[in-house]
Amino acid sequence: MRLTWLTAALLATLALAGLAAVLWRRFYRDDPANAARRIFKNSAVTFALRMLVKTLDMIVLFILAGTLAAGVLGDYDLAALLVGQYLVIFTEFGLGVLLTREVARDPGAAQRLFGTTLALRLLLVLVGALPVALLVAGVYALLGQPLSPAGATAVFVLLLTLVPGAYSGAVTALYNASERMEVPALLELVTAALNFLARIAVIALAPSIVGLAWAAVAVSTVTAGAFFGLQRRHFFAPSLTFDRTALRALLPVALPLMLNNLLSAVFFRFDVFIVRAFGGEAATLLVAQYTRPYQLLNIAMIVPPAVTFAVFPLLARRAGGDRAGFATAQNRTLQILLALAFPLAMGLTVLAHDLIQLFTRAQFHDYQPSVVVLAILAWFLPLSFANGLLQYALIALDRQRAITRAFVIGALFNLVANLIAVPVATLGFGQPAWGLYAAAGITILSELVLYLVFRPLLREEGLPPPLVALSWRPAVAALAMGAAMLALKALLPDWPGSVAAALVAPLVYGGAMWASGGIGPEERALARRILGRAP
Repeated sequence: MRLTWLTAALLATLALAGLAAVLWRRFYRDDPANAARRIFKNSAVTFALRMLVKTLDMIVLFILAGTLAAGVLGDYDLAALLVGQYLVIFTEFGLGVLLTREVARDPGAAQRLFGTTLALRLLLVLVGALPVALLVAGVYALLGQPLSPAGATAVFVLLLTLVPGAYSGAVTALYNASERMEVPALLELVTAALNFLARIAVIALAPSIVGLAWAAVAVSTVTAGAFFGLQRRHFFAPSLTFDRTALRALLPVALPLMLNNLLSAVFFRFDVFIVRAFGGEAATLLVAQYTRPYQLLNIAMIVPPAVTFAVFPLLARRAGGDRAGFATAQNRTLQILLALAFPLAMGLTVLAHDLIQLFTRAQFHDYQPSVVVLAILAWFLPLSFANGLLQYALIALDRQRAITRAFVIGALFNLVANLIAVPVATLGFGQPAWGLYAAAGITILSELVLYLVFRPLLREEGLPPPLVALSWRPAVAALAMGAAMLALKALLPDWPGSVAAALVAPLVYGGAMWASGGIGPEERALARRILGRAP
């Protein structure tokens, strides 16, 4: 019965989304001269649709937590991380960002670049993904922590999603370059709905992580078919260009972008693999305990790409000569991201116990380690939001090779620190959870290291980010918000106190920002431009 109600609610949501899309096309009119409004449209629509996507993911996570054992779900988390993040980054090879940047600068090159970049993506899928998956499985076997049969099968089934995913990503880059981010975002919602239905069907009929993997393959194939139709309608018929000269020319340009993304992922999630390797008999349980906070943080992590990708085409155009305009766009966007990051970090910290308890249900006998990990990890958000923007600012300036050096430094710090701290904390204290806390703290330090490397690069370009000046107001406002939330939780029992704290938090934060000058004349003028009411 619950699944029936969930399915009905999902179909109603899709119907409303379809109606919203029709009304949007009927009434919304872009203003080419109003960059602020266009960027807000792209970021707000993308954010709203991705919030719906994450909501569906959280519902499935909630159901899975009550259906599969923690160790089994931990195996799937590892398989999804390996394929859905690391191998996707490797086979994408930075070509999406490259295609977006170059087509934003020269729309006439779109068809040629699309065919060449897609051909290179598919070659990388065919010759690179399987050996990497076999290598990872072999390393775990040598360490005495082999993947379970179901976990290994899930990895190799998920590899099949890379082919349709490569095509979908290439078409998404075309939409990003033309600043029509709402189209792939809407299709992402439809994909999430299909994923929801497919995974619910697996849970209802034969719960298994292999079934979940095959559901992902089916949905990614359907999504690629939808992108095919949209590409023919809005751009041109897809084609592949296996030009050896063009492919060789792309490799050195795209390689730094791929390495940047890969190295960024190394110090963001590679600690999961280290926890799995040194967790002993409790390895799969520890992975599940450590992964759950990340799955909740992923809700907050939809903010940076929604905002950054919206402003990236503008940065790419202004990088050639309009440095004053570039600096204004960069710093204004950084201000917005920090104003969002601090209250999110505070809210996740105060509500960590409630969120973990809700989404683990009876899956763990002891969910306190996940609570502590979430409370620690929440504070990597401000630096992560800032670094996400600054990375793309440097890409717009053609400094991607310098970014690679920055990510090498950050990734080496993260790897060395985790390889030392996680085993020492796990074995030395006799409490495996201490390894999780060490890994979470190193994640924050890694973001700090990355920022300290990014800042001199931007200073060389005459674009140093005023991080401290832009941070103190949202930080103070977040402290006021946290104090109010803790007071309500102390006054009211359990869930009523948590719900009241969550509802009051935005009001307190907004009031504190206004009182501290964080919402001043410039911010109000920007709001008027977005609404089309500027004089």
